[in-house]
Amino acid sequence: MSTFKILVTSQKGGVGKSTVSANLAAYLRRQGQTVTLIDFDTHGSSSTWLTRAPNIGVVVQHHVLPLDQGGNRPILDARLHLRRAASSSEVVICDLTWTDSIAGELMFEYDLVIVPTSVSEIEMAATAGFLSRHRWVFDSAIHTPPTLLVCPTRVQPEQLQSDVFSKQRFPVSFMLAPPVLEAQSAREMFERGYLMDLQDACGASFNEFGKSVCAAREMRESAQGMRQTNNSRITTPTPRTAGMPNAATAGVRRNNALANSATLSSQYSILGRHRMQKVRPEDMANKSAPHAGTPPSTQIASMGIPQFLKRMSMGVMSK
Repeated sequence: MSTFKILVTSQKGGVGKSTVSANLAAYLRRQGQTVTLIDFDTHGSSSTWLTRAPNIGVVVQHHVLPLDQGGNRPILDARLHLRRAASSSEVVICDLTWTDSIAGELMFEYDLVIVPTSVSEIEMAATAGFLSRHRWVFDSAIHTPPTLLVCPTRVQPEQLQSDVFSKQRFPVSFMLAPPVLEAQSAREMFERGYLMDLQDACGASFNEFGKSVCAAREMRESAQGMRQTNNSRITTPTPRTAGMPNAATAGVRRNNALANSATLSSQYSILGRHRMQKVRPEDMANKSAPHAGTPPSTQIASMGIPQFLKRMSMGVMSK
């Protein structure tokens, strides 16, 4: 069984990491995948959510890593639990608050690393710093790097026009997920239900986020399939971006801040992909604002791309 392994991580609390982990596990399970959630955090918020909410069929595990022992013990334990879960599930999602006592090599065990972040300038700077310390993972030409997906979370409606992303310089290329909106209804769902079932803008935004994760998986697997095919046909070494030194790839990546990591050959963002899927001929003919009674998902689509996300999708921001 080929298992898709996802790490949801951040060094800061309060950014919705456990909310993303628990609800993404439920979303993918609803899509018909067999899913295991491994909660590595001491508080066990994501595992508690899934355990107390209506049973949707996600296998839930809570393993606290021995961070106080230092050395290689935390990463060895994490690998052991991950590989055991991967032997029986199509998707494994790990919820982990990152600390300096965890070796960065652990990220190579995953196909996708999701970093939730609020859109405050302080939080964005902290996220950029975290990614900067681990850019060697995402820029690796020796190991297959995980795909990096940055997810704006707990976004307030008034923040949709913010230019905080264009102000912040990020050290690595990444894909940007649609923002997950903040709402009182989301807080009320804690341990009671799932964001994907909310009949409001927050629920619609989370479903868009879930679709973006599925798209990231499709893109990565497609790129890996093409790479394997090319490797079987080519007998002589061929220069490619993934094999160039960082100095050589920097110029390429600066041209498009949303270019996928070296693992992916496609040079467009998930956000852009979903935008193209939503713009149909009939939509172009009718640009009227959403009216009362319009389903939340339709309202989200008709809102267009938030200004700060639009700037990023145009490649304005550089490293």
